[in-house]
Amino acid sequence: MSDRSSFFPLVRLTCVEIPRQPAVLLLTTTLIVFIGALPFLITHNLGEPGKLVRDSSLAMMFLGSLLLAVPSACNAVSSEIRRGTAGAILSKPISRMRFLIAKYLGVSAIMLVFSGMATLTILISDRAAARAFHPGWNFLIPLFLGVGLSYVLAALINFATGRPFASTAFWCLAAVLILVFLWTLAFPGGKEVRHEQHGDHTHEVEYAGQVVPVRWEIIPACAALTCAAFMIQALALLFALRLGVVPTLSACTGFFLLGLMSDYLLARRAADLIWARVLYHVMPNWQHFWLADALTAGGSVPWAYVGHAAGYALFWTLGILLLAMGLFDRMEVR
Repeated sequence: MSDRSSFFPLVRLTCVEIPRQPAVLLLTTTLIVFIGALPFLITHNLGEPGKLVRDSSLAMMFLGSLLLAVPSACNAVSSEIRRGTAGAILSKPISRMRFLIAKYLGVSAIMLVFSGMATLTILISDRAAARAFHPGWNFLIPLFLGVGLSYVLAALINFATGRPFASTAFWCLAAVLILVFLWTLAFPGGKEVRHEQHGDHTHEVEYAGQVVPVRWEIIPACAALTCAAFMIQALALLFALRLGVVPTLSACTGFFLLGLMSDYLLARRAADLIWARVLYHVMPNWQHFWLADALTAGGSVPWAYVGHAAGYALFWTLGILLLAMGLFDRMEVR
């Protein structure tokens, strides 16, 4: 088998192996359920219905990318090195560079599916929170039922065919979320219950709810967070070459927090100090990808800006991958 013909099967094998981790399914399900629960957990609107729900949902997606990237990268690299699987693969006609790139692309595919599921959930949750103090249960109930249905389908498939439950539930969840989102598009709004006074008695009267459109402007903001997820994933892959899951998570969390504060810590000193200027350009600046504030008061995010942010993410990711290739090339793999 040639080096080139071994590349794509290795990418596909990585895509198959990562969803089999129970942690991946648990994190994905927890994120979806929590985002879906935000419209009735958060009652304050700060003058704009749905703002806090939208901002919190995007923050959960951002944090979920960090938590998902670490176990995925560790399973793709460090676990195979420790078990000796990587040595067996590298004994075949495949270079270390292609091995590492294949692992990164395989993890990227899973991260892309995860980001897609998070985006659909945020769109549903944002519509449910569009009316203050009246969560749109006609949007949320199908979401929660869809999560339960995906687990039931995975259990039936596991019982009938013996396929791994975790990976089957992950892919069933992705498919069911698409169907749930299409189902909710058929509902322009919901029923609104008003209390009317008739003499000494108060009656509940149902009125047709206002039309709640889908805020498609959220998609560019989620796309920018997906670019940041690819950067986090490359960083996790670099640390996973030498470290386990917990140290990798600690190192990535440190870079995550420092990147969030880089404008405050380094931007003011970058004009006068060389080390601050170098560190400011080397550290990932996550503020470029956090666009929740641009959606306030009906705002939108231009796709041109998302393209610039994607370019920044691409070059930073390539630099980290080159560093990882240099480290992996000098490692002893048995």
